[in-house]
Amino acid sequence: MKRLLVMLGIAFLLAACSGQSDGGGGDGPVEITYLKPGADNPDTRDRVQGIIDRFEEENPDIKVKLEAVGWDNAYQKLVTGFNGGSSPDVFAGGSRWITAFADMDGIMPITDMASEKIKEYPEALQKSVKYKGEIYAIPRAFSSRSLIYRSDLIEEPPKTWDELVETAKKVQTENEGMYGFAISGAAHVSTTTQYFNYLYQNGGQVFDEEGNVTLNSPEAVEALEYYTDFYTKHEVVPNPVEYNRELLPVLFKEGKIAMYVIGPWGKSLMGVDPDNKETPYKSAPLPKGKKMANTLVSDSIMVSSKTEHPEEAWKFIEFMTSLEEQTKFDKSNGSLPLLKEEAKKPFFKEDPYFSTFVEMIEYGEPQPKPSVWEPFQDVITTAVQRALAGEDPQAVLDDAVKEIKEKKLEPK
Repeated sequence: MKRLLVMLGIAFLLAACSGQSDGGGGDGPVEITYLKPGADNPDTRDRVQGIIDRFEEENPDIKVKLEAVGWDNAYQKLVTGFNGGSSPDVFAGGSRWITAFADMDGIMPITDMASEKIKEYPEALQKSVKYKGEIYAIPRAFSSRSLIYRSDLIEEPPKTWDELVETAKKVQTENEGMYGFAISGAAHVSTTTQYFNYLYQNGGQVFDEEGNVTLNSPEAVEALEYYTDFYTKHEVVPNPVEYNRELLPVLFKEGKIAMYVIGPWGKSLMGVDPDNKETPYKSAPLPKGKKMANTLVSDSIMVSSKTEHPEEAWKFIEFMTSLEEQTKFDKSNGSLPLLKEEAKKPFFKEDPYFSTFVEMIEYGEPQPKPSVWEPFQDVITTAVQRALAGEDPQAVLDDAVKEIKEKKLEPK
């Protein structure tokens, strides 16, 4: 019996020592967990693991455990983790989630650590990670918007709102079976961002500086009317409700549309180079409204408020977002250059396709940050779809503003 007790005691001590090796106070490396939406895809997972391997080689005292999840499940998984006290130390996510995560105390402000680092990014991206005067994240990826057009059918791309309608009508008339343009109207995040391009170009806002919703302003109503007139009045687009933004490159490649708006990933979705013989294309700045503007959609990296290793978490973030690592990431992803210095590199600046998107960064407006994104997105999509169905834009936006207030979605 005494021998058994001694053996059990030794086993207990060994287990305790083993538990300290992952950051429990022993001499072994600290372990942190990094959750990356999209890493359920093998290619993405391999790229992320490569970053982790390089970080661990430079920092042998820190181990990073990768946790993969699909984008469709990421938001809910994180919220469940916050509520259950089991969230990862570091995680990537949509910048549009920052407000909700900060309000539920799921992420920690990193202002003290990030106040100098954040200056490396364009102003719009700096704004996208701030909430109530604090920095809550570091940008990881983003996209501006440009116009893609058939260069064999359109000699000069449209430069204004009026020219966009005229060009769409002309190319549609001259090419049977082809629509002149295409927009999104499906229940998808792209419907909000596509409408917001025109809202910002018309001088409108979703929320004012105090967080009050202003979506039924004359500027917002006029922008929605212009957006829906492509379908209801001019008839130069296929039924928008049937398409989200990611389906438009397919229509373009198939020769069914002559122009559409998208981020730089449109090229990979089409799967053909600009100089291909069947559907040659070029990118151009968005046709200008009252001013030049476009919606910048970004992903960011956040730190859990429950992490026991904030310094190690920040060290990993700094490594991932260094000029060298960020440039590798953006080149492999076909993404826009995130850092100011990165944008100066010939790879991004001189490519005729990507250079337009780089140019549009200067005119970027960050996505609005409601208190919770998902129900806000539903409100906007419903308003756009009602207007596409022929309802009065002023009436549907009045209803949207009322619903946003009732659901307490204003970022106050």
